[in-house]
Amino acid sequence: MERENKLKIFSIWFLLSFIFIGCGSSSQSTTANDSKQSKYTFVMIHFEAGYQGRLNNDLPIDIPQEYMNMDLGWQAYLFDTAKKLVQKADSYGFHLTLAFNPQWAEYILLDDAKVNLVKQWQKNGHEIAFHHHSINHPDWNGYSNDPLALNSTTPFLGNVDKGLNIIRNLALPANVTTAMISGLPIDMPQSYEDTSDSLIFAGGNQYSSFAQYGQLRSLKPHKIIKNNGAEVTFVTHRQLTSILNNYTVDEALNIFKTEYNNMQNDEIYGVVFHCYDYLVAEETYNDWFEFIKNNNDTIKTIHEVIADYKYDIPIQ
Repeated sequence: MERENKLKIFSIWFLLSFIFIGCGSSSQSTTANDSKQSKYTFVMIHFEAGYQGRLNNDLPIDIPQEYMNMDLGWQAYLFDTAKKLVQKADSYGFHLTLAFNPQWAEYILLDDAKVNLVKQWQKNGHEIAFHHHSINHPDWNGYSNDPLALNSTTPFLGNVDKGLNIIRNLALPANVTTAMISGLPIDMPQSYEDTSDSLIFAGGNQYSSFAQYGQLRSLKPHKIIKNNGAEVTFVTHRQLTSILNNYTVDEALNIFKTEYNNMQNDEIYGVVFHCYDYLVAEETYNDWFEFIKNNNDTIKTIHEVIADYKYDIPIQ
């Protein structure tokens, strides 16, 4: 009898052990299958100013004469392209970072229907960011903190905060904490200097995007902590513009695909292109969206990418 009881106890112990071990193995297997994490990637769209500087410098993107003679004609000509671009991203469930020069926000704010459309873009997950062209940019937007701007042949419109505030009015109630600003440090908005909010600055152009032109910008983000405790994170984007030296946009796309496939787990692959680029080479940019989808990855806003970033960011 005693021997039978011992056998029963042993049998129960063995069965329970098998169940627990089996569950543990199953759990580990599930974790392993679920552990594949999408790569960190974003697409930032630059919406150019199209202000007097662009006309004075005869930039290579042409628009019909009827739009050339209009106030904010650049925006009027390209707004349908902007809608098509956002719709394409929506069809994939991707979230774009829409970086506006002030003229774009000014144009949209003139029409309630356009404002409502942008609000819908935000509800769909897209982020409104600030894009600023300095006085040294051929498409300067008229806003600057540089005293030399007062002597420019292009009309001066005010300091950079004045331009930023137009973007903020469009983005309400969301805050505008992501930016790509040229002309730093002079053109840093004072409100960004003073804020204790976390900020994200994106950077990179075609010359820091291709090894042929020089040193590639690191794809690893870094951040600084200001004296007031605010965090400023810096991320890189590669520029995939239709106006490239030495490369066609399709050749550049293939370079980026290879680089994307070889990126490290602690890197963030950001791509920037312009609204006018989508007008010129729509299928090429759709190819990038399709490439990301076929990799079982997803495009998120810069803000979302940084919020999801799981690795230590070197602090300066």
